Amino acid sequence: MRGSLDPEISLEAKLPSTPVQVFGDATQLHQVVMNLCTNAIHAMGGKGTLRVTLETAEVSAERPLAHGAVAPGTYARLTVEDTGSGMDEATLGRIFEPFFTTKEVGKGTGLGLALVYGIITDAGGAIDVASAPGRGTTFTIYMPRVDVAVVADDEKQGPVARGHGERVLVVDDEQPLLAVTAEVLSRLGYEPVPFSESQAALAEFEAQPGRFDAAITDEVMPGLSGTELAGVIHRHRPELPILLVSGYIGPMMTERATAAGVNEVLKKPVQSREIAAALARVLATR
Repeated sequence: MRGSLDPEISLEAKLPSTPVQVFGDATQLHQVVMNLCTNAIHAMGGKGTLRVTLETAEVSAERPLAHGAVAPGTYARLTVEDTGSGMDEATLGRIFEPFFTTKEVGKGTGLGLALVYGIITDAGGAIDVASAPGRGTTFTIYMPRVDVAVVADDEKQGPVARGHGERVLVVDDEQPLLAVTAEVLSRLGYEPVPFSESQAALAEFEAQPGRFDAAITDEVMPGLSGTELAGVIHRHRPELPILLVSGYIGPMMTERATAAGVNEVLKKPVQSREIAAALARVLATR
């Protein structure tokens, strides 16, 4: 990052002397840092100071943030601060919307911050932002800390299972999370076909039922729920593997999902390794 900065932009990095461990996808977390730093550099217009700080933070009581809240616990706290143009309240309220961008036409898709939001929240973290016109912007990321033993155990699990171009129908009404899941699947070697509306996903499936090799759907959505969507898909193609993602997994949920034709239920937040392993398992049974 330092080597790509304009001569009049200085980077101030403050990092801990010992590693701060979190449970997450290394590639996605790298993307979070790069997206935040790239946005900060753009906001400074070639001149200013970029400050990046990583530290451990203890949160003793629920703390409200600009977007959500952070629960009590021990966190790795990443702060990315710039001295750029800043943002007004109207812009702050929309920055995590997919395809919303303040950049000129042709200078970006607007998916950067939506992906950041999706990656962090899907991993059980939280994000805060503070800004004002002419006063720069500060993004603060909170990720739950884990001890080294947990990380070492995860590393022993071996390589992540990969796909071979299989086309996967992906349905989630939360567009940042949908974007993250699609990105994960692409990196794993699959071809994701994302939909943020279950009815639209069903219409596409019914028009071309043989187009898909698997389906991943969130449970709680407007219109058709994940289990309702899975039930219709299963009636059309009983052999099609279906994964259901839910924030709650209990006996009734599992029973309902199984009756709808769901092969496996994954509990949020879902790590990319879990998605990879589950897809490999269900595709192997076809």
